[in-house]
Amino acid sequence: MNGTVVASADAFFLHIERMGAAQHVGGVVVLEPTDQRPTLDEVRALVARDFARLPRMHQRLALPTRWRRPRWVEAEHVDLDWHVIEHRSTAGYAGLLRLIGDLAEQPMPRDRPLWRIVLVRDVGPDGADALVVLVHHAIADGIGTVLHAMSLFEPRVSIAVPTDPGPRRPARAAAIAAGLAQLATDGTAKPLPGGSLCRDFATADVRFDVVRRIAAARGVRVTDLLIALLADGVHAVSPGLPRTMRFSVTIMVRTPDSAAEGNATAAVIVEVPVDGRPFDELLAEVATRTGRLRRPTRALASRFVMAIGLRVVPEPFAEWFARTVYGPRFLHAVVSNMPGPTVPMTFARVPHRTAYPILPLVPGTPLAVGALSWSGVLGIGLATDPALIDGTALAAHVQRTLRKLSAGSGPGPLEGQEEAGA
Repeated sequence: MNGTVVASADAFFLHIERMGAAQHVGGVVVLEPTDQRPTLDEVRALVARDFARLPRMHQRLALPTRWRRPRWVEAEHVDLDWHVIEHRSTAGYAGLLRLIGDLAEQPMPRDRPLWRIVLVRDVGPDGADALVVLVHHAIADGIGTVLHAMSLFEPRVSIAVPTDPGPRRPARAAAIAAGLAQLATDGTAKPLPGGSLCRDFATADVRFDVVRRIAAARGVRVTDLLIALLADGVHAVSPGLPRTMRFSVTIMVRTPDSAAEGNATAAVIVEVPVDGRPFDELLAEVATRTGRLRRPTRALASRFVMAIGLRVVPEPFAEWFARTVYGPRFLHAVVSNMPGPTVPMTFARVPHRTAYPILPLVPGTPLAVGALSWSGVLGIGLATDPALIDGTALAAHVQRTLRKLSAGSGPGPLEGQEEAGA
């Protein structure tokens, strides 16, 4: 059969989707209001010129067999009338968020390339538009999706993506062995209440220099601060969830020659108290527990299992493994902090305002959060299962806490949803 075999780390998310939870990654970019709004035909022409020419964007999945992974094959036709559509929000920004939640619930048909782009009109009182870009997780990880989406924006810039800092042979083999032993003894998660397959989406944002100042003032990292904000917020808005939650933190393990296609990440579990303790005490505890993120052993072992271990086992076992480990038995939430472009950019000559990543929920879990720094603003996108977490309330709690922390960390107002017209 012609075509390229789907890598084991990418096929992992095809297995996961068979559990009923769609696995799309992407982002939403809110544009500045303008009288020169691009037409749908102009957007389709822009997508056809750049985005649709990227390797996986004109390929589809060939049907797999029980014992063999599927392959990427050329699509006979890329129907831009289906892939690129227009939607008019009748409820402003809230309508945009509802649309993203609806799209996140819907698996993409396997007989087409696995991506969609939606131009959303009237997302604010000033008539601003937004661009929603979604691709299947089998195509790329979060940062890979950012790299794909950058083909739609001007100017063309590169992103300083961290690469794998791990040891080289033979120290690498020893680190992987140690990491496998650590993963095997990391335990399981406390049970969650029953959830749903519904999806909500919410946003928060802060100027990146402000969030770095908040973190530096407390001697922690930005990821530590993000996890603590989420743990504090979950306790405030969802008291029925466990008082200890396991956050799967995404670690980039890209090499300098990595392509945008494919998943080049690892996951490390961090167990965090969700018990309402004072925020600074919680943040200090989180910073202690995230020390494992700065040691390469677990990340290397996780990447080894995904990229090599699953490649050599029969597909039924790979599917069983994916369904077993990627769920509420071992984790409650996903957090990914990603770099983005550092300069202002335009789409179809319209300047961008804010950008937020979109992550899929792990089946049976209530929360997936992406943070993306773009032109000096850290945009936080929160995907939630509304049966377990009120995403809008959680985002508002995170925003309020950031404001309080900012007031105590020196001058400089936050970029808030009110100021952003969100």
